[in-house]
Parts: sequence; C-alpha cells; structure tokens
Amino acid sequence: MDSRGLFDIALVVVAGLLAYTETFGLANPRTTLQEIIAAIAGLDIRVFLVLGGIFGICFVAYLTMYLPQKDARTIQR
Repeated sequence: MDSRGLFDIALVVVAGLLAYTETFGLANPRTTLQEIIAAIAGLDIRVFLVLGGIFGICFVAYLTMYLPQKDARTIQR
C-alpha cells in the first residue's frame, strides 16, 4: 500500500472519530454502540432496499464505465 493510501485511511479514521465524539460525546462507548444498533435495527426495510439499490447502481456504473477506461489506459502503455 502506498503512502497516499495510508494517509487516506488515517484521514477516514480521524474523521470518523471526530464525527463520533461530536455526535455522542465521550459517553460510554458500549451504551452508544447499543443506541446506534437499535437505531439501525429500527429502520424500515424499504430504507435498506433503497440503499442497496443505490449501491447496486453505483457498483454497476463502476464496472461498466470506469474499469474499461482504466483497462484501456493500461493496455496503451
């Protein structure tokens, strides 16, 4: 893994920690985790279906538009 990838991962971790502490504060993490799981479990099934559909559309677009262009660029070199 290159240094840019490691930097990106570290940036995502720091942003996640900041978002967590901003949202929930420095409370007991176990209680907060239970609240998060309860909120996710309480969502309607349609929310999961819509999110899954959006993810599927993005994934198919990635497979059909980005990867062939990337492969064509690597063949030309």
